[in-house]
Amino acid sequence: MRRTVGIFLAFLFIASTCAFAQSGGLQAGSQTGAQIGPQTSVQIAAQAGVPAGSQIRAGFSIEQRTGYKILTVSNLWPGANATRTYVLYPRGSQPPKDIKADLFIQVPVQRVVLYSTTYIPALEGIGELEAIVGVDNASYVYSPALRERIQAGKVIETSKNWMPDIERLIALKPDVIFNYGLGNEWDTFPKMQEVGLPVVLLGDWNEQDPIARAQWAVFIAAFFNKEEKALERVNALAKAYTTLKSLAAGSATRPKVLVNGPFRGIWTVSGGQSFMARIIQDAGGDYLWADSKDTGGLNLSIEAVFERAMRADIWLNPVYGANRIADIRALDPRFAALPVLQKGQIWTNELRMSPGGSNDYFESAVMNPNLVLADLIAIFHPELLPGHKFMYYKKLNE
Repeated sequence: MRRTVGIFLAFLFIASTCAFAQSGGLQAGSQTGAQIGPQTSVQIAAQAGVPAGSQIRAGFSIEQRTGYKILTVSNLWPGANATRTYVLYPRGSQPPKDIKADLFIQVPVQRVVLYSTTYIPALEGIGELEAIVGVDNASYVYSPALRERIQAGKVIETSKNWMPDIERLIALKPDVIFNYGLGNEWDTFPKMQEVGLPVVLLGDWNEQDPIARAQWAVFIAAFFNKEEKALERVNALAKAYTTLKSLAAGSATRPKVLVNGPFRGIWTVSGGQSFMARIIQDAGGDYLWADSKDTGGLNLSIEAVFERAMRADIWLNPVYGANRIADIRALDPRFAALPVLQKGQIWTNELRMSPGGSNDYFESAVMNPNLVLADLIAIFHPELLPGHKFMYYKKLNE
């Protein structure tokens, strides 16, 4: 989908798995339930078996009030100061008065359009895949069930030449369009808002904590009144993630890890405070740019990367579409001098590919950080997970 092009192709070629509005103030109201989000991260973490020091802090909150819910998004993209507020109220009732919001949406929603493949597993996890009536770009969908619905004409593409097809979107009459913002000229949501389409922005891609990213499934589930079901799953994977992280922490060695490869003369590596750096650390790896304070990517020359790459023990995601080590060597003759290539320790996250070439890593991995972590632990410390069956990663052969 669009994010796969706008962001995730950048991940594929550049930042791999690294990782994007003003609302009115809320009036006082009677609160009848707890909030889900940063305010209750300790409670959520405790339920998941996560130590208090590893609290879950996603950039949204859900506040239950009498007869409606208030969803607030505060982590839209790097440097975004504004927030988005959405009020969800029961289908067939009237929206609450004396309250300001960017959108008022009747729930449960029945017709949904997605502008990122990462939202698909959130709907699958709560049994609402059939609510999807449109996707940005069908060629990027991995889910076999959703591809079947696309082929049957039950789900249609809603973009042309990388831009939203406004007429088609209007004709679909969606209850909600789940989209995201980058804070630049690549944003698609402004055109949708101009014609009054119900666009809801998510900030999952801007999270650096793996569990916080997965917690956005709860945000999506709120539009179906199924947030508790989604939270149950997030808690379970958080517990699994913490157990695996503790296992890796006990390892005596920490292999040095290189990521990505050059694209058009620039080698973009994940920053030291990025999602990718975090999950490498949690898997017991020593990321070569862990000293960086950046949360996004670092655009470096090939020569600058080589200085550190010579120390790498493992190389992750060197280039999209590589099937053999020979493919990597052919990109640049200097690669032959890298010890990591000579040892054959090169891995890619392209194990699960659809017949059309879509990569499940960029669809379901966000909602399964525990499975990504398990793969990386098995790569860095195979003795800790003997017989591990890989979910996303595969080793390249000569």
